Amino acid sequence: MKKSLGFVLLTFLLFACNPKNNLDSEIVGLASPINLGYEETELILEDFFIDASLVTEIIAPEGLKAGAINDGIVTLSGSLENPIDVLKINANNELYTILLKKSEKEEVELVFDPKGQQYELVQLKGEMNNWNPASTVLEKDGDVWKTSMLINKGIYQYLFVVDGNEVIDSSNPNSVSNGLGGRNSLLTVGNQDAAKPILSTSSFDGSEVSLRVQEGDDIVILWQNKELDATRSGELFTVNLPEEAVRKDRSYLRAWAYNSNGISNDVLVPIQNGEVVQSADQLTRHDYHTWNMYFVLIDRFKDGNEANTKKVDDPDIHPKANYYGGDFAGITQTIQSGYFDKIGVNTLWLSPITQNPETAYGLWDKGGVETKFSGYHGYWPVSSSKTDHRYGTEEEFRELLDVAHENGMNVILDYVANHVHELHPVYQNNPDWATDLYLPDGRLNTELWDEQRLTTWFDVFMPSLDFSNPEIIETMTDSALYWVKEFDLDGFRHDATKHIQLEFWRTLTRKIKEEVTMETGKQVYQVGETYGSRELIASYINSGMLDSQFDFGMYDAAVNAFGQDNSFEGLSTQLQQSFNYYGNHNLMGYISGNHDKARFITYTSGEVLWSEDAKLAGWTREIGDPQAFAYDRLAMLHAWNLTIPGIPVTYQADEFGQPGANDPDNRRWMQFEDEELNELELKTRNTFSQLTKLRNNTLSLTYGDFKFHKVDEHQLAYSRAYFNQQVVVVFNKAGSTQTFEVPLRDDYDYTGLKSHFGNDFSISDQTLTITLPTNSFEILTL
Repeated sequence: MKKSLGFVLLTFLLFACNPKNNLDSEIVGLASPINLGYEETELILEDFFIDASLVTEIIAPEGLKAGAINDGIVTLSGSLENPIDVLKINANNELYTILLKKSEKEEVELVFDPKGQQYELVQLKGEMNNWNPASTVLEKDGDVWKTSMLINKGIYQYLFVVDGNEVIDSSNPNSVSNGLGGRNSLLTVGNQDAAKPILSTSSFDGSEVSLRVQEGDDIVILWQNKELDATRSGELFTVNLPEEAVRKDRSYLRAWAYNSNGISNDVLVPIQNGEVVQSADQLTRHDYHTWNMYFVLIDRFKDGNEANTKKVDDPDIHPKANYYGGDFAGITQTIQSGYFDKIGVNTLWLSPITQNPETAYGLWDKGGVETKFSGYHGYWPVSSSKTDHRYGTEEEFRELLDVAHENGMNVILDYVANHVHELHPVYQNNPDWATDLYLPDGRLNTELWDEQRLTTWFDVFMPSLDFSNPEIIETMTDSALYWVKEFDLDGFRHDATKHIQLEFWRTLTRKIKEEVTMETGKQVYQVGETYGSRELIASYINSGMLDSQFDFGMYDAAVNAFGQDNSFEGLSTQLQQSFNYYGNHNLMGYISGNHDKARFITYTSGEVLWSEDAKLAGWTREIGDPQAFAYDRLAMLHAWNLTIPGIPVTYQADEFGQPGANDPDNRRWMQFEDEELNELELKTRNTFSQLTKLRNNTLSLTYGDFKFHKVDEHQLAYSRAYFNQQVVVVFNKAGSTQTFEVPLRDDYDYTGLKSHFGNDFSISDQTLTITLPTNSFEILTL
C-alpha cells in the first residue's frame, strides 16, 4: 500500500485488555478503525492521545488530503484507493498503525408518488434517519415529491409520512413486517450479493500464526496497534508475533482482508505471553468478550435488609409503583448463595443507586387506573454522589463489590447524566443549567425523543441538562468519575446516551483514562443506551467515547424472528448490518428484554398483543402464565444471544420466563427458589444455564468468526470457528419436527462433532443432516 504524508486523527477502542498491559503504549488499548466520511472526515486528536503533542509524524495513504491541525482537529478529504488502508503514526518515537475504512455511502433519491392526491407535507422516517420525519422533508417536483440522502450500503426499513399519516412506499414492492401488525417498505443500497473476502483463523505454532483468506486481494494484520508483515502462500497469510508479545499477559492479533467488492469479516485472536490462547481457562473477568451480563433492577430483586425497606407513604401511589424493598444486601446474599454461578452469568448491571425523592411524582391516568409513582427504579436522582438509603449504605455497596470480585464477577453501574430530578441541588442552585421546557412555538418540550433529541425533558419534574455548556459537562463528568474512583466498579451503563452531546462522552472518557486507567491500570467498560439508527448508535462508539451500546435494532429483529412467525432472513440481514457498523467482534449488548419493554415471553404467547398499549394492558388486566410454546421460543432467543458475537444481556427473571406486560408489570419480584417456579420455568432456567456455561467454556463462541449456512422462513443455521475449535448452531421454528440438511464449510473437518441438546444428526460430504422438534435448537461443538 503506497503512502503519502498528511495529518490525521486516530481512533482507538478500550476493550478486552488486561489492565496492567495498557500503560506501556501511547495508545491505551486497541485502536479502533476509522470510518472515513463520504467527502471529508473531522478527526479529533485528543480522542486518542492523552497528550496529542507526542505525535510527531503521521503517514496517511494515497487518496487522502489532510488539512492543518486546528485546535486539535484535522479535516481529511478525498477517498481511499482500496476499501481499507492503514495510517502510520509516530508518537514518542514509536510507530503505530490504525486501520482506515473507505466510506460506503451512496447518494440515494427517494420519490413519493401521490397518484394525483394533493398533500401539504410529505416526510420520510426510517432506519436511515432515526425514524425522525422532521429531519427529512420531501420537496414537490412536478407531480411527485423527492429527497436525496447519503446512505451507507445496507437494507433499510422506512415509511412516508403524508400530512401526518404513515404510509408505505406504493412504488416499492419490497416490504417487511414491522412487528406491530403493519409493514414497512425496504430500501436496498448497494449490491448486497457481491462476493466479499472471507477471513478465518487457520493454524498456529508457537509465535507463528496463519490466517486463511478466501476471495481476497490483500490483508492487514495488526498485533496490538502495530502492523505485521505477512508471508502469503495461496490463501494462507502467516505472521510471526513480535518478541515483546511474550512480556504481555494479554495482547491481540487483529486482521481484515479486502477485494474490489469490499471488506471481509474481521478476526480477533487473544494472545497470552506470546502464544495464541487455546483454552477458556486462560481468560479472566477482564476479558470483555467473555462477559455474560445480567441486569438487576435493585428494588425488585431481593430484600436482604428489612431495616432499610421504606415505601413512600402516599395513598395515591399504586402498590406496583411503590418500593418493594430490594437492596444491596439482597444482591450480596444472592452472589454468596451461588445463584449467579448456577445460571452462568459473570457480570452484573445494577440499576441506578443514587438518592431518589422521598415523595410521589408523575401520573398515570388511563384505563380507569390513576396513580402517582415513587422513584423505586432509581432514574430520578436528587443527588449524584449519595446512595439511596432504601438500597443501603456505602459500606454495604462496597461489600457487594468485594464479594462480586471475590467470586470472579464484574459490576457495572447504571449512571444517569442526562437529567436530574427538580429537587437535585444542581437544578435548585442553577435553574439556568436546564434546557427549555417550552419550545419557541409554545409546545411542551417533553418526550420529543428525536425531534428535540438533545433538549427534550422526560417529564416536567425532570429537567434535562444543557450539555452545550462546558461548565455543566465538567460538573457532571466529575460526578460520574467519582463513582469509579471512589468505588471498585468495572464500568458504566449510561442512561439516555443519545440525548447528551458527544463532548460530554469525550470529556468523561478522557478523564477516566487520565485519572483511572493511567493512574491505576484499571479498565472501565462503558455501554450506552440509544434508540435510533445504527449510524447514530455507532457515532458514540470509538476510543474517545464509549466501548459499545445496546443493539436495539438487533433485538427488534430477534423479536420478529423468534417471537413471531417472520422469516429468519430478516434476522440474518439485520445481524450483517450490525457487523458492518460495529464489527464482527463487537462489544455491543444483545438483550433478552429490559425494564422498558413488555416481556418477550408474554408477547410471544399472545397474552399481550404486539399492536396494543402494553403499559395499559399491565394496569388493566392480570397477565397470566404464557403458553408452553412461548417458553421454547424464549429459549431460542437465549440460544441466539448466547451464540452470536457481542455481550449477551439478560434482564432479571428472563432466565426462566417470568411474564409481564410493560412498566411496571415487567418489574415483578424476582423468584429464586425451585418451588417458586413451575415446570416450564424450571426447564427454561436449566436450558439457560446450560447455554451460558457452554458459552463460557467455548472459545469459538467468544472469539470465533461467524458464517450463515442456512437461512429461510423456518430454519436457521450458522457456525463459528476459532482455529480447530468449531461450533454449529441450528434452529427450527416450523410447526412440526423437521429433518433438513445444512451445508457446512469446505475447509474444516467436522469429525467428532458433539451434540449438547440431544438431537439426532449425521455428517456426510460436508453436509449436516439433523432432526429438530418444533421450536427447538441444537448446538454442536468440536
